[in-house]
Amino acid sequence: MMILNNKKLTIKEVAEYAEVSQATVSRVLNDYKWVSPEVKNKVNRAIQELNYVPDFNAKTMVKGKSHMVVVIVPVIDNHFFTQLINTIISELKINNYYTVIYTTESAEEELDFLNSSFCQMADGILDATSLEDIRLLYNIRKPLVLIDRFFSNNFKIDCVTSDNFKAMYRATKYLIEKGHQRVGYITGIEGHGIFQERYRGFKAAFEDSGIIFPEEYYIKDVWKIDAGVRGCNKLLEMSNPPTAIIAGNNLLTYGVLEELERRKSNVSIIGFEECDEDIRTFSRKEITCLQMNTEKIGKEAVSMLMNRINNEVIRENANRVKSFELIFKERKSVLDVTRY
Repeated sequence: MMILNNKKLTIKEVAEYAEVSQATVSRVLNDYKWVSPEVKNKVNRAIQELNYVPDFNAKTMVKGKSHMVVVIVPVIDNHFFTQLINTIISELKINNYYTVIYTTESAEEELDFLNSSFCQMADGILDATSLEDIRLLYNIRKPLVLIDRFFSNNFKIDCVTSDNFKAMYRATKYLIEKGHQRVGYITGIEGHGIFQERYRGFKAAFEDSGIIFPEEYYIKDVWKIDAGVRGCNKLLEMSNPPTAIIAGNNLLTYGVLEELERRKSNVSIIGFEECDEDIRTFSRKEITCLQMNTEKIGKEAVSMLMNRINNEVIRENANRVKSFELIFKERKSVLDVTRY
C-alpha cells in the first residue's frame, strides 16, 4: 500500500492506488460512458479512500463546462429570496448543476464579481441585479437571465419577472372602488425597475378614476421592515392621514402591519405576498394581498438559462421576457368606506 503525505494528490497517485492507468482515472472523473461499472467502482473507491479532490479548473477545461451556475441576489434574509434560491437549487440539481450564491447590494461590487475569474468559470448566471443601467450587463459573455427585474430598455438579456404595473393598478382601483381616495403608498427605491412599474400602475389608477393623488402620501424608503414602520408612522401622523395604505413589497407589509397593530388602527391595508411564509402569515391575519408565484419565477429562470447554456435558443440580440401575473387575494383588511 502507498504511504501518502499531506501534499495535494495527483491523478497519477490515484491511478497507482487503484492499479489502473491515469487515462482511466481521467475518464471516470469526466463520467465517460464507456468505462465498465467494475473499473468505475474501483476508481471511485480509490478516490474516496484517498480523499482525492479533483482539480476543478482542469476538469472544466477538459469538458468545456463547469456545471456550475452563479446566482446573484441582494440579500438572503428576505423570505422571497430564500424561497427563490431554494427553488433554483432544486431545479439546477435536476439538471446536474451546482449552485453558487453571491450576495451584494452594491452595483460596483456586483460588476467586479461578474468580471472575476471565478464567475468566468460558471456556465451561466441568474442575476437579481442591483445595477440601474442594464447596458453594463451587455458585455458579460455568459448566458445570463435576470430574475424579478424590469428594464424598459432591455433588448438583449432574458428576463423573468411579474406584471407589476397591472397588479398595482388592480389593487389601487380596488381601494378606490371601496371609497378610498386618500391612499398612502410606501415603496423602496433601489434600482431594478420594479418600484417604477408599481408606482406607474398606482398613479394610472388614480388618473383613470379622475382623482388627484396627493404626492405627500407617496413614501420612498428602502425594502425593509423598519421602513414600513417608519412610513406608516409618518402617514398616520399627518393632519389628514390616509384611510388606506399599500405596502410596496412583503417586508414593507410586515412593517406597516406592525405599526397598525401597535396603534390599534383601523386603516385599511393591501400588501404583497412573495413566498409561502408570507402567505401563511398574511392569510392568518386576513390581509388583502398581491401574491407572487416565487416558485414559478425560479423554475422559469432556470429553464431559460438551461436553454441558453445548451444552445437550444439561438444567440441573438433579441431577448426573451416571461412575465407572471400577481394574484389578487381579497381578504378582510380593506374597509368599504362607501357605506359610511
